[in-house]
Amino acid sequence: MSAKVRDYPKLAKDILEAIGGEENVVGVSRCATRLRIVLKRSKPNAKAKVASMPGVITVVENNGQFQVVIGQHVGEVYEEFSKLVNVEASETKIDNQGTVLNRVIATMSAVFAPFIYILAAAGILQGALILINLFFNNFAETGTYQVLSFISWAPFTFLPIFIAITAAKHFKTNTFIAVACCAALVSPTWGEMAAKIAEGQKITFLGIALSETTYTSSVLPPLFLVWILSYLERFLNKWMNEVIKPLFVPFLCLVIMVPLTILLIGPVTTMGANGIANGYNFLAENAPAVAGAIIGAFWQVVVIFGVHWGITPMVLANFDLYGRDSFQAYQTIAVIAQIGAVLGVILKSKNQELRKVSVSAGLTGLFGITEPAIYGVTLRFKKPFIFGCISGAIGAIAASFFNPYYFVYAGLPGPLTIVNGIDADYPMSIWGILLGVVIAIILPVILIQIFGYGGRFSEYSR
Repeated sequence: MSAKVRDYPKLAKDILEAIGGEENVVGVSRCATRLRIVLKRSKPNAKAKVASMPGVITVVENNGQFQVVIGQHVGEVYEEFSKLVNVEASETKIDNQGTVLNRVIATMSAVFAPFIYILAAAGILQGALILINLFFNNFAETGTYQVLSFISWAPFTFLPIFIAITAAKHFKTNTFIAVACCAALVSPTWGEMAAKIAEGQKITFLGIALSETTYTSSVLPPLFLVWILSYLERFLNKWMNEVIKPLFVPFLCLVIMVPLTILLIGPVTTMGANGIANGYNFLAENAPAVAGAIIGAFWQVVVIFGVHWGITPMVLANFDLYGRDSFQAYQTIAVIAQIGAVLGVILKSKNQELRKVSVSAGLTGLFGITEPAIYGVTLRFKKPFIFGCISGAIGAIAASFFNPYYFVYAGLPGPLTIVNGIDADYPMSIWGILLGVVIAIILPVILIQIFGYGGRFSEYSR
């Protein structure tokens, strides 16, 4: 059962011992709630032993990873665990483990998890500005609004630089070279050049015409840039003379990777992300109820397996292309449905310890983090999780009739980000989301009161 972690070094040491020691660890990373470990070989009873440790919510083995779900203290545990294993050596190996899908998911998790709370905080600030503008008509004209607004947009504008930092660590390349390359992509000068190209002016590099692609708020171009940069830097470090290496490795990386990205990597990867986004949008626009039902019902299933980071490029591509996204609107309803299921257990159960755990899990869910609710309550009893998925689907279907969208990116969609669905050009959007949210909260409570939550507290306790 999850407990408040205090002795992080002991927990990290106990986990390492249970999984077979440092020699059995191939790689380790973390996301918002999970310590993700790649093992050389599985160890009998390791899953049950780690899952029973105080401070651990549960353990999930998926995508070639031994995922220890810890919750809000995962950062502290990861820091202590990293001291016990050769992370520098192991993270290089992690890219070569498992299938392509496993490696893609591991990369997305390693890249986005460290700064997802920054994006979430910026999204909440934008949502707060939306609310203030509703009550104070002239607030948007004030200097206060302008300052807060550009603060809220800064993490998205310079998203490639955030990606450069985390991707450089993941791909084991020089962080400062990666940042320099990605900073060039978001240079105002390039933005001006791209605007001229979009207006019909021809600008070339070594005789090759440049495209109008811009890279503020982009995901895949900087990610692929750093990935390819890691191979280029290793090649240059291997073959270049030691005397000139400190100067000419960064020089060659810059003059090769930035033009290569502007000419090829950027346009191709942007086209790929936009293609995936357009594919989802086609379904959402032509069969919105189907799109809502799928996301409302199965989003939390995706979270269980820890592969939810893979959707981030598509969502950000939607905001970049259209300034709105329906996926996060449906995603919010799915998240809140699990909170509703936890609320149903709180109201149904008479066991004080279970209610205490459920309240803690529900409060975490208010911030869009549902793993404690899922693993600590709803999935453990099964019925609440199923009722939550059913309610999420029904709520999302109801919302789909009102063209629900988010107009501001939410790092962690949930109750606090509902205001992101407010926009004057789509007045019914927020009402659709609110209708879906009400259903997502109330329906699982009703179902649990009628059918129960499927177990006694003795079945819950470890």
